[in-house]
Amino acid sequence: MTEADHDLQESSIERNTVFKKVKRFSWPLALSGSALFLAGAAFSIGLINYYHPNAVDWQNHAQEIQLGSNPDFQLTTRATSSDRQLFSGSSNLIADVAEDIAPSVVNIDIQKRGAMSQFMPFNSDLFQRFFGVQPMPMPQFQAGSPIIKGNGSGVIISDDGDVLTNNHVVNGADDITVTLNDGRKFKASVIGRDPFTDIAVLKMQGASHLKAAKLGNSSRLRPGEWVIAVGSPLGFDHTVTLGIISALSRQVPDINANVDFIQTDAAINPGNSGGPLVNLNGEVIGINTAIAGSGQNIGFAIPVDTAKKVAEGLIQTGHVTRPWIGISMAELQPDLAKSLGIGENIKGVVVAQVLPNSPSEQAGFQQGDIIQRINGTVVTTPKAVQDLVRSKPLNSEFHIQVLRNSQMVALVLRTQALPDNALSPSPAQQQMEEN
Repeated sequence: MTEADHDLQESSIERNTVFKKVKRFSWPLALSGSALFLAGAAFSIGLINYYHPNAVDWQNHAQEIQLGSNPDFQLTTRATSSDRQLFSGSSNLIADVAEDIAPSVVNIDIQKRGAMSQFMPFNSDLFQRFFGVQPMPMPQFQAGSPIIKGNGSGVIISDDGDVLTNNHVVNGADDITVTLNDGRKFKASVIGRDPFTDIAVLKMQGASHLKAAKLGNSSRLRPGEWVIAVGSPLGFDHTVTLGIISALSRQVPDINANVDFIQTDAAINPGNSGGPLVNLNGEVIGINTAIAGSGQNIGFAIPVDTAKKVAEGLIQTGHVTRPWIGISMAELQPDLAKSLGIGENIKGVVVAQVLPNSPSEQAGFQQGDIIQRINGTVVTTPKAVQDLVRSKPLNSEFHIQVLRNSQMVALVLRTQALPDNALSPSPAQQQMEEN
């Protein structure tokens, strides 16, 4: 799945220059030279202010830097304390982080037998939208045809060979080979897959004494933080790209409505899927998953907190059990409220469908009910309902208030385990699994 060059210092350090004259010149030369100098300085400062409109006063953090051996002028560079911290420790910080994480990043090659049309049916524009390339027409093969190959990335999370990656990288694979950055190759098997979050864990066979990556904390991230993506885009293994966190808690239903993605502008391409998104402390803070091919530098990563929780369940039991209530929902927007004959001041979540033999059917839910409160908490979006349900253990009891035919109805619901057949991947997820 897929997932403007900047000078690093120029993009991260705000510069104001203060030139100090320290020698006396002849007046004619000084006047003519000063005029040219002031014009150039005004132009330069104008450009600086244009590209950095939110300049602040770093008077207390000014650093004096001598320009060569010329004692006539001094250049004062002012930088934020966080920028100084970023660049003061090492002039090659990004390279240091990349070098440190490299032994923990792997290339994953898979082989899959079967019909080409089932593996890569490029029959929609979603491939172009999320991979950024136009698919080439592919021949159709029948079952038993030549083996189809694919590749992705992963990150080692234990010294005995547990590898975290995307489910769509390994789903349906008949043969999996993991390659380390030192060239060693290991066969791998799937410990468990979670289509719900698009996370999978592999076990490298016969591996030991490996370097496990440090897993960070994605709950403390902020937009604007520097990150690097490491993986095997288009088969170019251990490629490193630099960017920032563009946004957090990004909902992308076309990719996976079950995950609040990290958005980044670090370059991600097909083959990066499953590889780590790393902060400048060398900690994995996300698993690279997708890009929006219709734009530029719009990539998405699964937060590491989500990935860690899922990986723990997969390693322990081979699967992840989730609570389920069995309804389809829609937010009560004004146009929907009008079509249902409900006042615009009414807020809640509309029950669009009650699945047969589900906890909701057993609790007495009906199509058209408007969920307004769960355990006393007001809910106005389907995601709010999902978050409340997922925040409690399996078999938890919920007291739910719904509006039905202008009357408040109290329902009591007990969650059950989410059945496998309840997971229906989005079209984009299907495309990822097929690529």
